[in-house]
Amino acid sequence: MLKCSHILCKVDDIRAAVGDYSSLGFSVEWGSAPERAHNALIWFDDGPFIELFQLPSRFALLRWPFATIFGTAAGERLARWARPGEGWRDLAVETEDTELAGVRAALRRKNVRVSRVMKGKRVRPDGGTVRYQFLASSPAELPFVVSAYDPPQRPERVVHPNGARGVARVRMGVSAADRASFDALVGEGRWLSAEPAATTGVLGVELHGLAADLDPRRLHGAVLTRGPVNDLGTVDDLGRRTR
Repeated sequence: MLKCSHILCKVDDIRAAVGDYSSLGFSVEWGSAPERAHNALIWFDDGPFIELFQLPSRFALLRWPFATIFGTAAGERLARWARPGEGWRDLAVETEDTELAGVRAALRRKNVRVSRVMKGKRVRPDGGTVRYQFLASSPAELPFVVSAYDPPQRPERVVHPNGARGVARVRMGVSAADRASFDALVGEGRWLSAEPAATTGVLGVELHGLAADLDPRRLHGAVLTRGPVNDLGTVDDLGRRTR
């Protein structure tokens, strides 16, 4: 029903993170005007994108007001996002619709605990306004749901100097307790590979096309590695296609 939208990496300093990912050969797009942006996006021509975001730990204090307005699942999600530390923090799954009321009703029929639908917007660096909806699932380790962006945001053409062409696989650890809800949300999906784990969360992301391994010291906690080129071969240690 839902497909992988994007993978979120929490960073302590968004400007330092954008600088590091740019130095690693990614084309990074600010989420809003750079002087006030708290997030940045790494797009690909197709499939999931990567979002870098910064959120001070003091935002965890808003958990209970947020829960009162939007539901317990929303408060849990905000607290998870605000938790200290860098690295993969969440996974979003999406629908092609710009409204989430129908998705919410369908998930509730499958006994997935979700928040009320929340409406968001951001102003892009070019001044255009982007609107979207999202809802949080519970427990907060499960993916959350986003609507289609209005207007659509994916660039017509994306080129990364390091050769990255797209997400090959998102390795997602899923606990036994969360498996039924996870399957109701997305299951395996085209880009997701679910693995048994003690706790639910993103384990790593593999990319198509990377010419070389990435320096982990500049990834701000994210596990980001080379994946298969296509179904005909994989990339060896020298970036060559192998059978």
